[in-house]
Amino acid sequence: MPTKQQQKELEDFLSKHEVKTTDFEEVETVPFERNQLYNVTLLSHHQFDGKFGPSVVINYEGENGKAKAYLSGYEVNHFANFIEGKTLPLDVQLARTQSESKENEGRVFNRLIIAEV
Repeated sequence: MPTKQQQKELEDFLSKHEVKTTDFEEVETVPFERNQLYNVTLLSHHQFDGKFGPSVVINYEGENGKAKAYLSGYEVNHFANFIEGKTLPLDVQLARTQSESKENEGRVFNRLIIAEV
């Protein structure tokens, strides 16, 4: 428990250096559905360790405004290979699909097909 002096110092510090929350824009999560073509502008992205391994959140702007979507699995690798060396914002076309595994009969894996326009 902080002392009164420590609490006052904290309050003084926060009042001088308060972060503006108006700079943060909350957007709805709108995932990219499978087997549909999307024309979007990629605004930002961030990779993180998700519950089932590496994941990426993509902030984008599409025909319905700004939104975010999450990728995981092989799609993370596909996105990373595409985005490497590119500067955002970036206009792209993308589609999420599934392909059959050549190594494991009867199994499918997720694919992200993405191209700059």
